[in-house]
Amino acid sequence: MRSDSERASIAKIASAAAGGIITLERAAEILGTSRLNASRRMSALVNGGWLSRVRRGIYSVRPLDAAPGTPIAEEDPWVVAARVFAPCYIGGWTAAGHWHFTEQLFRATMVVTRRRLRRADVTIGGSVFHVVRDSNERIHGLTPVWRSNSRVLVSSIERTILDACAHPAWVGGGGQLIAIFRAAVNDGLTTTDKILAAAREAPSGAALGRLAVLVDRYWPSATDVATYVAEHRGTGYVRFDPAVNENGSLNTRWGVWLNVAFETDTT
Repeated sequence: MRSDSERASIAKIASAAAGGIITLERAAEILGTSRLNASRRMSALVNGGWLSRVRRGIYSVRPLDAAPGTPIAEEDPWVVAARVFAPCYIGGWTAAGHWHFTEQLFRATMVVTRRRLRRADVTIGGSVFHVVRDSNERIHGLTPVWRSNSRVLVSSIERTILDACAHPAWVGGGGQLIAIFRAAVNDGLTTTDKILAAAREAPSGAALGRLAVLVDRYWPSATDVATYVAEHRGTGYVRFDPAVNENGSLNTRWGVWLNVAFETDTT
């Protein structure tokens, strides 16, 4: 039988767990104790079957009405990411899927964080994450969504595009970047004003160059975007897809080697 102290601890932890996930630091705060004491209490609750340790310092909380020892349901990977890798957002191919830009499936959830990382591929419980670091403190372009009663940030349509222009690998390569951009434009999911606002926070001139190539080919009416890029992209040459070793032909206007296949129609 649980003691009153144990029941009180479980209740406090459960109420503070966002989406069923809680960190050791947050547990110490709500229990009003040191990190060491909190770690001991959390370990006891793990042994009692009330918590599951999904990673060092990260715990999944069993619903209060569930009996100890029954399996803890797998948590939403977005919620896990928001707790484990904060400050972060869901981006890249996962954001592209969220906005219905692509039907390509990726096993790993793509997470962009400002934290320093020891490795890019992380498995937590049954969830696989591909985590990349972006130290640029861009404040716009993140959209809050609710998952399992938890607020999680995902890159907006425009930020997903600009992130992919900076890092094509984040969406699976240059071919996927083209498909995502065309889907956004052809389906009317963005506007020139929104893309221009995102371009003003582009992390690199390379991102602007790739964006300009896409605008030229698939959105020629977006002249304001092209004008902005012409004034701010800087100098130098980049491959449209850095992962492809061949250069292809050079777009001298935007300084981009066109080393992927481009569709010629705009429908």
